[in-house]
Amino acid sequence: MALLSILSKVFGTGGLLAAALLGGCAITTTADEQASTEVPSAEVPEKRLASVPRNLLTHRTVAVRTGSTPSFYADTPGRRNFGILGVIAMMREGNRLVEDYRLEDPAGELSEELVATLATRNSMRTSTRDQADLLLDIKTINWDFRAYRNDPNHLFVVYAARVSLVNQRDGTVLASGKCRSRRDSEGDSATLEQLLANGAKRLHDELHEAAQECAQRVKDGTLSAFLQNLPPVAQGADAPQRTAPLR
Repeated sequence: MALLSILSKVFGTGGLLAAALLGGCAITTTADEQASTEVPSAEVPEKRLASVPRNLLTHRTVAVRTGSTPSFYADTPGRRNFGILGVIAMMREGNRLVEDYRLEDPAGELSEELVATLATRNSMRTSTRDQADLLLDIKTINWDFRAYRNDPNHLFVVYAARVSLVNQRDGTVLASGKCRSRRDSEGDSATLEQLLANGAKRLHDELHEAAQECAQRVKDGTLSAFLQNLPPVAQGADAPQRTAPLR
């Protein structure tokens, strides 16, 4: 109890709970099971539309918001054997790697890819967050690398995010869902030395690929109905040149 009291003062109750839950998930990870270690939360189920009116988003404005970046967890061999202290060590080491190697939260790349595709397919314009008709809200749930339970010397990178498209005029959530990269259990595994060699080039590449993979999953799922419109040129032939803001 004394230890928990001290840790809660250092990391806060929320951070301590997250670390405890993460630690429990990390211990049960297997070589064939690349499940997310996200902290459970009370969220609405994924929402996606089967189809949308062709001019629903045409000529609207859109902005992007990315939530605060969570800690990066470096699950190196041996640390998971020390319970919550091991998880805290993973967090500290991961955040050190973020600073030393200038690792970037994939949410930035994910948002750029998604908003560009939405805008292109629907003749939309980007705008400031407080003036845009729609908000593409993207939040990284977790990003880390972890070892295979049956092969602790080899690691794989995990990335998961939550994506929502919100009508800012009335607060309606038009679509929402999660994405998670699924790295190949053999082709994408690497040792710690390989991940960090040459300025952590392999780790940077893995995070980039994870962001692209996550973006494609969102396009194919959560936002698919908004990307099935005709190309902008053909769409503009019979779509109104100016429409009222979403209400």
